[in-house]
Amino acid sequence: MKDDIILAEVEGEGMIIDVEKSTSYFLNESALFVFKLLKEGKNIDDIKTAMLTEYDVDETKVENDIREFISELDRKEVSWGRKNT
Repeated sequence: MKDDIILAEVEGEGMIIDVEKSTSYFLNESALFVFKLLKEGKNIDDIKTAMLTEYDVDETKVENDIREFISELDRKEVSWGRKNT
């Protein structure tokens, strides 16, 4: 992830600050969990496994939710160095 992406965390929720674009996005608890794993360079399968361990969620739904979240970040043009997997 680029250095100009800042993640601020308060009481289980987060905010992504894209310094380059002067924008910010709020994250709920599960989005924060996924974003932190993305920031560590984890792929979708790794994130899905972590989500299934951490939360009581349906495997198919969680994978779709992860992909949707990544697509939303891409639509908002959150810049980072990661592979689309």
